[in-house]
Amino acid sequence: MRRYDEPATVHTDDNEQPTRFTAWGRDYAIAEILGPHWEEVLPWWTGEHAGQSLEERTVRHYRVRANGRQKSAVVELVQTGEEWRVVAVED
Repeated sequence: MRRYDEPATVHTDDNEQPTRFTAWGRDYAIAEILGPHWEEVLPWWTGEHAGQSLEERTVRHYRVRANGRQKSAVVELVQTGEEWRVVAVED
């Protein structure tokens, strides 16, 4: 599994589940969400998170099977507030 910290534009369905994303200038369709997502909450007592709401401090992790133009891969997407990132790819 390769690690990344790549910004992504993610589209979600009515249940806030990711359905497709763009990263590295390429579009990917999410064929499957692999298991339930998991969450962690960043500490409210540290300077960088002080004053943030619970929602802003909640980090959601999704493992998905994504299909690109040439191949498929398992991708870990992370959402923090309104920001999404690709943090790992296993192909």
